[in-house]
Amino acid sequence: MSIVFALLIMTGSDFAQATSTDSRIAQSGPSHTTSQTTKEWKQKELSYDYVSMKEDVVIQLNEAPQLRSPRRTVVGPAPQAYTLFFKEAVNRGTVEAAIRKNAQEETKKEDLGYVEPIFTFHWVHDRQLQLLATLPDTLAKDRSWTEYVVNVAGAKTVKGTTFDDTNDFSAVVFAPSQIWRVSVDGKVKEKMTDFAVRTPMEFIDPEERYVLLERFTEYCECDARFPMLYSIYDIQTKELTAYPVELTDNYSGAGDFMADRRGFFFAHPPKGTEVPKSEFATRIKVDGYVHGASFSHDRKYVLMAVGKTEQKKDLDLVVYDLATAKERRLPGAIKGWVPTDEMNGQVQPVSFIDDGRYATFEMRTEEESFEELRQRYDWQSGKVISWNPPVPKEAWSGYIQSTDGAYQMYWNAGVFKGDVKLKEMKPDAIWIPGTHHLVYIDWEKAEQGAESVSSLFLFDADRKQQSVLVKGLPANVSILGASNDGKWLYVTTPELLAP
Repeated sequence: MSIVFALLIMTGSDFAQATSTDSRIAQSGPSHTTSQTTKEWKQKELSYDYVSMKEDVVIQLNEAPQLRSPRRTVVGPAPQAYTLFFKEAVNRGTVEAAIRKNAQEETKKEDLGYVEPIFTFHWVHDRQLQLLATLPDTLAKDRSWTEYVVNVAGAKTVKGTTFDDTNDFSAVVFAPSQIWRVSVDGKVKEKMTDFAVRTPMEFIDPEERYVLLERFTEYCECDARFPMLYSIYDIQTKELTAYPVELTDNYSGAGDFMADRRGFFFAHPPKGTEVPKSEFATRIKVDGYVHGASFSHDRKYVLMAVGKTEQKKDLDLVVYDLATAKERRLPGAIKGWVPTDEMNGQVQPVSFIDDGRYATFEMRTEEESFEELRQRYDWQSGKVISWNPPVPKEAWSGYIQSTDGAYQMYWNAGVFKGDVKLKEMKPDAIWIPGTHHLVYIDWEKAEQGAESVSSLFLFDADRKQQSVLVKGLPANVSILGASNDGKWLYVTTPELLAP
């Protein structure tokens, strides 16, 4: 399941919901208490091409140098380091005064959540300022979100030129979501990560070891899709590896791309772009444009829908062997029209869901229709056959199933055994490997007068029985996966889980 589908975690609308729920918090200025560590903070000079500058000032977030003004983006609650580069030498006093004044002015805007951070200034020289923004202690512990600006509008250069407000940096602060593992009996809860910023995330391998993280480069209270920053986190080694290219678990693009057997793809990088070396990465070259590529269940093969760049109907199925670099092509075997997004009409990659027996995929019956044409590749016969799941033709037929394939949970139909429906189901759910147990999060009915709470439930498909594993979870908890041995469940939340 892709990150985008996974409840669109951390899109603008999700942030907006969090924002609206916390608008009750009163505005307040900084506490004006600065720790000794903050007072001593400073960094070495950063090299910069001042000669090529077009803007009067560039404000850069040091932990992600790609994020530069003008910008509104998400940061973590820890002190944030910025570097300001100036086209001309500046009057230092006016810059410091302007930054403080502009941040304070924003706090006067009613119910918008702005605060004035504690600013620590370190001047490298008159064209480079290193700035540390620290949230006031009185607010950092009390709010789940806040916002502040770094803005030099009103400051002056040495020559007397006044800066305008076209290059400000607005930082929206959210507590980062962390991964927790919870024992299947609900008795043990352990925090697994210490991420600095909130990002959408998903496990990309069956062993639940590697996590794909996507950081939004822009933030708005909307569902717009902005460019992302990508990284891979290794749960075992605790290493976070950043990539300068787009990563995806379902590739579409040119026929020259990279497949990393940990569970992700990316286009072959252009000359001059260095990507982290990986023993798991294999370069793939196929003739044609890839309209969708997914790993086989054992990650020994890549299944692809291939055609011409503008082709939208009846694509070739290519089964690519990663070990031998040999491909098996079934011309025109993927019947129907490529799928499009129901909200924005954009073409979607063809996605293959493989369980080792069948690789299931869907197209559309007509170009302008949302009715699905459902098919699957039979590994044993090597042929594409039709598939008829118990899901309305106009609804997405995506599903997850128990390890042995005996039970399925369709996102748009519920839990089934074959064609027999067992239970309605909400989408935040996973099967525990090696079992017929489905774990999901739902609201638990509370006693009269008490608030309902979010809880972790288990549904035993064999017995058709439901039980509660963990009561009273945070409202913003999501299920990420389960360990292969069936002993641990993985969930994400920006809040602490009670022991």
